[in-house]
Amino acid sequence: MAAPPTTTYISMAAALQDVTLKRGNEVVLKFRAGTKVDSIVHQLAAVCPGTRIEDAEGFVVTLGYLENLTQKEYTVIEPTPPGGNVGLDVVGSKIDEMLQIMKTNKVQKYTFSQGQSGKDTAVAATLATLGLSGFAPGDLPKRWTRGWAKTHYTPFTLWPRSGQSYEATFAPQLLAHFHARLCAYGVPLDAKDGFEFLDVHSHSSKLSFACTTAASTLIFSGGTDAVIVPYGAIVWQLQTRVLFHWKRPAELQSVESVLVQAQLELIGSLFNSNHPALVVFTDGINFVLLQPWGRGINFWHTFVNKPGHIVADDAMRLIAHHLLNISSRDPLFHHQEVDLRNSELSKELEPLLAAKRELGQGEGLAQQLDVDKDLPAHERFEGTFATILAWRESNLSYFS
Repeated sequence: MAAPPTTTYISMAAALQDVTLKRGNEVVLKFRAGTKVDSIVHQLAAVCPGTRIEDAEGFVVTLGYLENLTQKEYTVIEPTPPGGNVGLDVVGSKIDEMLQIMKTNKVQKYTFSQGQSGKDTAVAATLATLGLSGFAPGDLPKRWTRGWAKTHYTPFTLWPRSGQSYEATFAPQLLAHFHARLCAYGVPLDAKDGFEFLDVHSHSSKLSFACTTAASTLIFSGGTDAVIVPYGAIVWQLQTRVLFHWKRPAELQSVESVLVQAQLELIGSLFNSNHPALVVFTDGINFVLLQPWGRGINFWHTFVNKPGHIVADDAMRLIAHHLLNISSRDPLFHHQEVDLRNSELSKELEPLLAAKRELGQGEGLAQQLDVDKDLPAHERFEGTFATILAWRESNLSYFS
């Protein structure tokens, strides 16, 4: 994939007009008008632990909470150690470190599935940019739908023999297996006013996205294996409700074995879809589930003796619950039209809205279009159309 042209991006160094010391341990940063500085502020918090940041009016910026920071001037106040003052050499070194981070705003490219050096750090930086700091075991609903307690999950056992094609045998059989299991829980599939279960494993780049942090522009490319969308949805990546990624048993031995890839699929859905999605990694026996929730991510899994453990029956009930009690069935759903009385959907929408704000910036659109131009030829038009549509809707919602 060719490197994006440098004119596509607004680098941090170019955005910064001036840095000056003030009263010994205070640093005044002046940015060009309209610069989005959330990622810079988050990076400052990492470089200078305990730092307090004030805007031009003297209000303290709350670190760890994503805001639309666009004022031209911010004051960074280093904490004073007990019994002493901060020396100018200490503050100066912090400024130098911060500027070096901002000036080396390079482009880094990763795929969802391949093992690559530095990808864990890149994913963590992306989550921080979106304000998603929490990663914790989720709670099960206090009450399941009547009848579910007597409905039990039947594991998938029809593994392909050696030499059989994954695409021709494994993926379609797993999809059919889960289609039947979800119907047993009352999920209306292949029915008007219900949902569709689609095999999308050949659409290898439909969840690709780009994100700018203080240190670099990160481009992630990838897709998933199957999706559940509302019946009649035209562009599936705009209306995802559940993402399924199939794994062979040898590939799914723990949460850690798929965590980074699962997080990337979740983030990709937040950037691309108008509706939050539940992410499911499974081999038909074990499960790893991720759910966007508030300022973080909930997770569950079926590996014993670890936080977040649930049984396979509950994993299936969570998927059915997400579809029947949280998800909208509208194939044209827009995130601004949510019924706030649906508290669970409102919680899931918070991370999605953060991603839309990131994409809504002009440079965010340019980055995503640059990702789209390198898609396979048969995916390029649809991917570009989906990006422009998502950007337009974000701008109408937040920046009109």
